[in-house]
Amino acid sequence: MIAAAASMEPSIASQPPPRTLRWWDHQRRWLEDPSRLRVCCKARQIGMSTALATEALHAAVYGETTVIVSASQRQASELLRKAVQLLPLVTVAAEGAVQVDKQSAEAIELSTGGRVISLPASAATVQGFTGHVVIDEAAWIPDVESLWLAIVPTISTSSAYRLSVVSTPGPRAGMFHRLWHNADQAWSRHCVSIYDAQAGGAPHDIEALRAAVADEATWRAAYECQFVDEAHALLPYDLLLARVEEGLAYHLSAKTLFAPGDFYAGYDVGRKHDLSVLIVVQRVGQQFRWCGAVELRQAPFAEQFELLASVLKLRALRRLAIDQSGLGMQLAEELTRKYGRRVEPITMTAPVKEALASRILAAFQSGDVTIPDHRPLIDDLHSMQRTITLSGNVRYAAPRDAGSHADRWTALALALQAAGTTQIFLPLIQRPPGLTRRQQMEMWP
Repeated sequence: MIAAAASMEPSIASQPPPRTLRWWDHQRRWLEDPSRLRVCCKARQIGMSTALATEALHAAVYGETTVIVSASQRQASELLRKAVQLLPLVTVAAEGAVQVDKQSAEAIELSTGGRVISLPASAATVQGFTGHVVIDEAAWIPDVESLWLAIVPTISTSSAYRLSVVSTPGPRAGMFHRLWHNADQAWSRHCVSIYDAQAGGAPHDIEALRAAVADEATWRAAYECQFVDEAHALLPYDLLLARVEEGLAYHLSAKTLFAPGDFYAGYDVGRKHDLSVLIVVQRVGQQFRWCGAVELRQAPFAEQFELLASVLKLRALRRLAIDQSGLGMQLAEELTRKYGRRVEPITMTAPVKEALASRILAAFQSGDVTIPDHRPLIDDLHSMQRTITLSGNVRYAAPRDAGSHADRWTALALALQAAGTTQIFLPLIQRPPGLTRRQQMEMWP
């Protein structure tokens, strides 16, 4: 579509794509849609970012500005990076008549005066611009209503400016859910599931994607364009997204534990079906800062013991809480014998799981915990459901699939428990057998 710049024709839809781009059917439908107001409910990984970047550059060739607002700085940078990759096509199509005047991490400006500006979502960032607006991953933007109010003046100065709202579905609440389901005929709607994308030419291996997704609810939301029911989620998506801190790395770095401070860890034991997950947090006052995670799949217990022993050798790691239920009993016993009270074995009874759930929920609600922008972690934390049984009891459970069985949730909850000022589960914890009286006394402070 950027090839239209060669003939300086104003219509994107009337131009064939350049030889280096091959549009799938859903991308072409989007690019050929002349509507001023458009909304797209889409699956992940279907090439919409490329289509959005192409449109923005096409508008810039004709001197227009496009502001792309994303849910996070990382996503904003990724969209602009796609636009940068397409810049050579502009030069070729325009036969040198259009040049890049300025380029930064936030914007591209062409010699025509047109710009592509990519920003993280906040009302303050979009104020002061006029032009086209794209809201990317709108369902995952906290306080999107304030952002919406700030955007209205951006497109109101000219009827030629367009507003495009694109997202994978999120909760059955919020602006994007309302926008998608309202009956306003002014909006042009595009729905692209992973099946639609494949039927339109996208080379997706749906079976392989399905095997990599942790649970059925995540699959439906991420790839089948179904909105998630938040009624039973212990940690709603909007609460989780509000605790995301830009710049935090998901994976644990070895040098992290050599830094000054007090560190605590939680470990959920897996073997054949579930992940083994170690999560480390740093306690600063009453707050818990994410330090990193280590994931093992189908790892022998010897390898798991070696991992935990390597972090417990560092005195900065004050305590490790480990799930000793079932598979974890042997690891918990061996670690307790070697490291004593620095290891806290936890038996996952119903009251214990409820106490862990209360602790992790309180930490997120108070803002005392931060997490990285890592979608598998966020989906995993969201997967834990709180339901009431017919007998009136509270039950905490998550779906089990080929991926994770809320293993990251369990590891983080255990890390927060390890960092707690008191060990609230002492009456429920079984001390490993075979210890001397002195060893038993040394297990707990």
